[in-house]
Amino acid sequence: MGRMRQGTKIVAIATLLLGLAVFTATVAAGALKWSRLGRLQETTGAQPLVAALAAHPSDPDILYAGAWLTTPGAALVYRSADGGATWQAADAGLPTDLDANTGVEDLLLDPANPDVLYAALHRRGIWRSDDAGATWQNLSDDALAADEDVIDLALDPESPATLYALSTDGLNVLSSDGRWKAMNRGLPRPATVVYNGLALDPTDPGTLYIATNPKGLYRTTNGGRNWRENNFQLGGGVRNIKGVAVSPNGDLFVSLRGVGLLRSADNGRTWTPSQEGITFTNTLFGTISAPIFDPNDPSVALTHNSDGVFRSADGGATWQRFSNGLSVTAVVTTLGFAPARPDVALGGTAASGVWAAAEEVTDPPHPPPPTRLMFVPMIRR
Repeated sequence: MGRMRQGTKIVAIATLLLGLAVFTATVAAGALKWSRLGRLQETTGAQPLVAALAAHPSDPDILYAGAWLTTPGAALVYRSADGGATWQAADAGLPTDLDANTGVEDLLLDPANPDVLYAALHRRGIWRSDDAGATWQNLSDDALAADEDVIDLALDPESPATLYALSTDGLNVLSSDGRWKAMNRGLPRPATVVYNGLALDPTDPGTLYIATNPKGLYRTTNGGRNWRENNFQLGGGVRNIKGVAVSPNGDLFVSLRGVGLLRSADNGRTWTPSQEGITFTNTLFGTISAPIFDPNDPSVALTHNSDGVFRSADGGATWQRFSNGLSVTAVVTTLGFAPARPDVALGGTAASGVWAAAEEVTDPPHPPPPTRLMFVPMIRR
């Protein structure tokens, strides 16, 4: 066909295809973006520091936030029944005599019984709620003092009644008979270390790790009855491990101060640097939180430091800054995922409440009307 005779037709078709291409690209360009959820306190100004987050495993509307007493009238625990749009205090029965700028150290929801929550409080032991945060009871006994400073909690997924609690004095385990038992054989004496974190291997629930400073990493393979140092290739001298985590596929991660985020696929016998893409502009090199993993997609992980939030889409091998929509004044203090809301991340901040990151849908919601094909008859000369 001659170029001049078909010129108008070609232009018309090109215009139509261009319009459809723009629409397709707009829809596909959706990206994860942070947005601030409702205020924990209705008063204006700073919000309580959020130290821990928990989300219901099957109800997308139910969220919990464990807080510090950094603002007047702050509650220790908040609950939302509308996906974070509004929050209500959920701390009836919790102690009211905590010092200012202290509070919840960890908040854990039992996935097998989502109405059951555990809260570790600064120098006030462990508390349990059996009614979704409406009321709380103290779990202290002769083995776990009421003023125990518990810093980290973990639940055995194969036996939810087994609760692990790491305190400044070591590990205590709450068994099915409701009694606490110290399980510190092989761990260093509390006077010689600072216990920084606890992680349970989801692929082998009898295996747990404890991060310490300055003696590095410890491992048990029998639920805490015996512990051994696990510092292969981590170097000598001071080993200040700030955090430890195990991915859903069993990869072990540690945050080693001054060295960085390291990953091991063989239970800590060998290590690989795993912080490509993480910056340390405002943070001492190597200081980064232990990563958390998306329960709906184990290849997705989050971590944070003073430089901000970082996201991995390859199981923690590489990272990208994850700050789209996040206010520069929102200092992230904790991260989480919402199992009942796939592809949604949660972030707690020092003074800006709770944020959520979800896929951003870009307008327009409907395709533009197709361009009318107009054919102009060619006049022969």
